[in-house]
Amino acid sequence: MNFRTRAAYPLDATMKEALGHIAGGIPALIKLLFRLMKDRRTPMHIKIWLGGTILYLVSPVNFSLKRFKRFPFKIINYLDDLALVLIVIQKILDTCPHELLDAYWDYKIPIIEWKDMIYKVRVDLQDFRH
Repeated sequence: MNFRTRAAYPLDATMKEALGHIAGGIPALIKLLFRLMKDRRTPMHIKIWLGGTILYLVSPVNFSLKRFKRFPFKIINYLDDLALVLIVIQKILDTCPHELLDAYWDYKIPIIEWKDMIYKVRVDLQDFRH
């Protein structure tokens, strides 16, 4: 188990800096996912999650609201895809062995700090809403 000896997220980073790091890490995340699919050491459940998500995203069957032409209903078609991708990425980053994540991560900050930036943005947005 990986225990932390510091705060759950970097308290000294601003929201703008956190968003910049998150956006900058997306290409590294995509590379990481492809590398995990090819590695024999990657647990099978992670490969199944990745493969199933890719199949879902490329399948022609999708939730469709053709009767409703307004903007809010059109965006529903993309929200389910986005939610699935975010859940799968979180599950992979939480369950994959840290040795594999560290070996394939090639962004300027470590992957655990990158995940902390995502957490910081989420917490800050929740605080902003209340």
